[in-house]
Parts: sequence; structure tokens; C-alpha cells
Amino acid sequence: MKERTLITGFGPFGDIKENPAAILAEASGRPFAVIEVAYLAADDFLSKLDLGSFDRLLMLGVAAGRDHLSIELFARNWKGDAKDVREEGAEGLIEAGAPLLLEGTLWTAENASQIVAFDPRVRISMDAGSYLCNYIYFRALQHISGKRVGFLHVASQEKMSIEIQMLSLQKILEVIEA
Repeated sequence: MKERTLITGFGPFGDIKENPAAILAEASGRPFAVIEVAYLAADDFLSKLDLGSFDRLLMLGVAAGRDHLSIELFARNWKGDAKDVREEGAEGLIEAGAPLLLEGTLWTAENASQIVAFDPRVRISMDAGSYLCNYIYFRALQHISGKRVGFLHVASQEKMSIEIQMLSLQKILEVIEA
């Protein structure tokens, strides 16, 4: 079943020269893609996805201030004022007329509680932020039906080593692929 899980990470941006989300996606042992930290790149990636090639989409992004991994339950219809790496972006709704909140389809009460019970480095979050992580999560939930879609924020390498984060990610993958 692991070949039916697609994992994405983001490339470098701002002070993040080596994005742990990209490192973890590549090292996961699953099909993966690394996406440029740009709104148009996120849209382009989603528009070209082969929906027949996966059953689960787990998107990873770094939350530099966090010292833990965060299972993101929801994506919000909102972009903050931070510009992407192409200097594009404006604060406001992602899409006028769309729901204000979309619930992820990968995380269930059962699997999320199982994950946090076995790993104190993983927590539940209801705020995916207002930058590219939230944006791609919202867009993926809007446009991908019949698949399980979720987002996981990872920590910066300064807050938690890649090796420790990989141990947590492998356990998470075991649970969602069961």
C-alpha cells in the first residue's frame, strides 16, 4: 500500500535554505514531489496530478517555530499577506464563494488519536497557517475527490532533527496505510 501514498514537500524559501519537508518527502520511501514555494507552482502541481496514481496524498510543510509535528485537521479559505518566492500573493480569500473551512480527509478521529497516543512529538492542530501550506491544502481538498488528503507540518531542523522527524513520519505512515 505504500506505493499508493503520494507525499509532497516544499522547496526552500526565506531563511529555510534546506526545507525539512522536502527532505522527509524524498526519504519517505514513497512516491514524492517537491513543490516550489509559489502559489502558481502549487496550482500547477495540483492541475497535473495523475489522480489514478495514488489513494492518499500527504502534504508536508515546515512550521519553523514549532518543536513538534502537527496533524492539520482543517484548511482555511484564507491567504495572509506574505509573498511567495516569486514575490506573488495578496491577503484575502483563496476563492470567493468557496467554504471558509474544509476538513481534511486523511485524518480520522481514530488514526489521529492513535498517532498522538504513540508519539508525543506529534500534536493535533486546527490552524494550517495562512501561507503556502494552508493554500495547497485548501486547493487539494477542493479539487481532489475520492482520495484521502491530509497535511502535516514538520519542525525546523534546529528544533528537531530530521532523523527524529523521520521516525515519527514512518509511524504516521504505518497508521494511515493500515
